[in-house]
Amino acid sequence: MRRIIIILLFSNFALNAQVSITTTAMPSSGDTLRYSIAAIDTAILLNYQNSGPNQVWNFDSLVPLRQGISEFLNSSQTPYTAIPQRIGEKLADTISLGGVNLYDVYNFYNNSATEYAIEYRGASIPTGLPFPFPTVFRIDDPYLDKDEVYQFPLNYLDRDSSTYNYVFSSPFPAVLNAYYGSRGYRINEADAWGSLTTPFGTFNCLRVVTDIVGYDTVQIDTSGFAISSHRREYKWLNPNEKIPVLTINGFVTAGIFIPNVVQYRDSVRSGVSNIFSPIALFNSDATTGQIGDTFNITNNTLSLTPASYTWDIQPTSFQYVNNTNANSENISVVFNQTGLYDVQLIADNGIGTDTLRINNYIQINAVTSLNELSQHGKLNIYPNPVKRGDNLVLANYDLEGLENIQLINVNGSIVHEIDYSIQGSRLIAKIPGGISPSIYFISFNFKSKRSIQKLFIQ
Repeated sequence: MRRIIIILLFSNFALNAQVSITTTAMPSSGDTLRYSIAAIDTAILLNYQNSGPNQVWNFDSLVPLRQGISEFLNSSQTPYTAIPQRIGEKLADTISLGGVNLYDVYNFYNNSATEYAIEYRGASIPTGLPFPFPTVFRIDDPYLDKDEVYQFPLNYLDRDSSTYNYVFSSPFPAVLNAYYGSRGYRINEADAWGSLTTPFGTFNCLRVVTDIVGYDTVQIDTSGFAISSHRREYKWLNPNEKIPVLTINGFVTAGIFIPNVVQYRDSVRSGVSNIFSPIALFNSDATTGQIGDTFNITNNTLSLTPASYTWDIQPTSFQYVNNTNANSENISVVFNQTGLYDVQLIADNGIGTDTLRINNYIQINAVTSLNELSQHGKLNIYPNPVKRGDNLVLANYDLEGLENIQLINVNGSIVHEIDYSIQGSRLIAKIPGGISPSIYFISFNFKSKRSIQKLFIQ
C-alpha cells in the first residue's frame, strides 16, 4: 500500500511540474493555430488572479463566442518581401484607423535563443492613384526600439522589463500626409505555475502577467489624436502549444484591472462565428409606450469594418418614421396596435453575420383617456361634430414641424391617416367619407410633440 501511495504522489507531482518557456515554445513559419474568444464567467472572475506554485485553474465552463486563427508565415510569403527573414503574424485583413483603411496588417517577430521580439510592422494603404504614382503604400518599417514580448529562458518568479518604439511617416506626404507612432514599455512577471483546464484540455502552464503602458499617436492630413493606455494580460504558457493556452486581457484604470476579453487555444467549434464577424447590439430609448408614440432604436453593433443592417419587427403593425427603413443603421418606429413586439437586427460586414433578436422587447398599451392623449396641448378645431366627407379646420395654431394627422378610435387604434392642406394660417383636413360615425380622437403629430382632441364624426 505504501508503494502505491508513493507512486500516486510522484504521478501528481509530474502532472503539475514546473515548466520553462524557451525559444522552442514560440510559433514557427507555417503554424496555423486556432483560438476561441469566450464570455467572462464566474470561474474566471473568482480564480484568474490565483498565483504561486502548484496552482489548479479550472476554466472548463468557458463558452466560445467567436473563433479565429493565428497564422504565421515567413516574411517572404507575405506582401512585405523587403523585410528580412522574420516570422509574420497576420493580425487582420482590414483595420480602420482615423478614417483610413489599413489592409494586410502584420507583425513580424524575431525568435532567437534569448528573446521573442516584434521587429517590424506591415500594412498596405491603397492610394487610388494612376501610374506613375504607387497604387498602394507598403508600410514595412522596422521598430526604432524592438518590442521584446518574451525574454528566454522564462521561469517561475522571473521578472523582466523592456521598452519599444515604432514610427511610420508617409513617404509621399503630398499625396497622403499620415503619421503613426507607438511607444511605451512592457513588464513581464512569471508569478505562478500549475495545471490549467479549458474546454480544449488540461495543460501544465507557466502563468505570466504582462503590463503594457503605451502612448499611440495618429495623424491623417490635418486631423489626429493621441491615446495613452495601460493594458494588462494574464497568459498561461505551455511549451508545446505555441500560443498561450489562455489569455485574459483588459485595461488598468486608476490602478484597477478590469478583464474584458478571454481567449483560449481551441479546436473547431460548430456554430461559432469568425473572430472578425460583427456583434449585433441595439437598444431602444423606451420599451413601453402607447399607440402613436415614436420609439428610437439605436444600433450599437461592434464591427471592425463597415456593416450593413436588416431590421425585423414582429408583428408588423408599425411603420418606420423619420426617413428610416428596415436597412437603416438606426431606426425610428411608430406602433399602430397594442401588444408585445419582437425586435431583430442582422448585421453583416462581409466577413460574417450576427443576429440579435429580443422577444417581447417593446410593449404598446392602449390609450386609456382623453387626459393621457391631450398631455401635449389642446387644439381648437371646428366644426365639431363634423360630417363624414366634410372638411375640418384648425386655425391660429403653430404648424411648424407637423408630420402627419391620424384618426384614433376609442380603443386606441390608428384607423386612418388624414389628408390635409395648409392655406395661409389655416389647416384644412379632409374627413374620410367611408368612416363609421362615432367618437374619435384626432392626433396632430409634430416632430417634438403630439396634440390631440376628441372629435365627433356624424
